[in-house]
Amino acid sequence: MRGLAHGCLWAALLVAGPSLAQEEAPDAPPPSAGAKRTEALFEEGEAPDPEALDIYEKISRPRGSYARLLLSTGFGGGLRFNNPYRLATQLGESAESVSATAPYWDLGFGATFGNPFGVQHGVVAHLGVSLVGVPQQSINASYLLLYREAAWMLRARAGPTLLISPDVNVGGELAFGGAYFLTGGLGLDLELVGDLFYGAATYETRYSVIPVLSLQGGVIVDFEVLP
Repeated sequence: MRGLAHGCLWAALLVAGPSLAQEEAPDAPPPSAGAKRTEALFEEGEAPDPEALDIYEKISRPRGSYARLLLSTGFGGGLRFNNPYRLATQLGESAESVSATAPYWDLGFGATFGNPFGVQHGVVAHLGVSLVGVPQQSINASYLLLYREAAWMLRARAGPTLLISPDVNVGGELAFGGAYFLTGGLGLDLELVGDLFYGAATYETRYSVIPVLSLQGGVIVDFEVLP
């Protein structure tokens, strides 16, 4: 009887042993998110490809900042709404009336940063050179506000302007412009520019105020620096 009891006990342990081992074995830790993403790059049973791992590492790196570089050039002309020095090209009946400024060439370079799908902020510099009459050059540095949607771009800028010749003078400039892009980076540009300068004294006033309104058009290049 004792031998039969021992035999039954051993038989029961052999049957229940695997189930008890499975219940007592600790659960394996779940795979990490990185491991899941890496395993997704390869088919089951394949060894990791070093080139694929290198590509995955590059696309997983943190991205940089978005930027937009602008280059514009064109020609323009303006109206002078006060002519205290009796300059030529008057448009009215007297020398004190509205007069035309000399045509000029303009070159601009700027950069903006921010949301590529929204309003962007930046800076822009413009160089203006008169084409006829008394040689005159001006330099403007402005804060730039820009928005582009598909083929259209709108922008506004404001900042000081320095007249280099014939006489050094400092004024302010405010401009609003738009562009239509024929390709992704090349477009037609149009800008309305307002300037305000203070001049020397005349017989009528202690100092003269000279507002100028100009319209300039040309081409613009938009280069996007992707993150």
